[in-house]
Amino acid sequence: MTWYEMDKPRLVLEKIRVTAFHPSFRLRKKGNDLVWEGSKEVTVAGSPVELFTIRVTYPEAFPTKPPIVEVLNPILDSTDVGHEWHRWVEGNVCYIRPRDWNIATTVDQIIDKVTDWYHNYMAVKLGLVDRMPDVGRVTL
Repeated sequence: MTWYEMDKPRLVLEKIRVTAFHPSFRLRKKGNDLVWEGSKEVTVAGSPVELFTIRVTYPEAFPTKPPIVEVLNPILDSTDVGHEWHRWVEGNVCYIRPRDWNIATTVDQIIDKVTDWYHNYMAVKLGLVDRMPDVGRVTL
């Protein structure tokens, strides 16, 4: 039995929150997994940057384990991995230290964190800052 069959109230909460705060995101099944996919417009230093599209996949052990976030667009440099870039070797975004994961965190909050991550990533790529901050959105 999947997490979303065992914990239907949590699935309802996730749907309500993501739909309310990120209406362009859509929930779908990918195999047995549930995933949210959608795009965000991001502005860095007053200028829009390339549209940011992500996939958030709930793991089988959700909410004990955090969702996995993949960037679908833009295509990121495959060498931009490690702590400096807040990306795992597989390329997915590290939006929280695994030991700091809180089971009450919902995907709408993760989308917000990853949108900040993209803002920071682009600020570095555009040469506006030297490095990405460990937490939050860099002030330009």
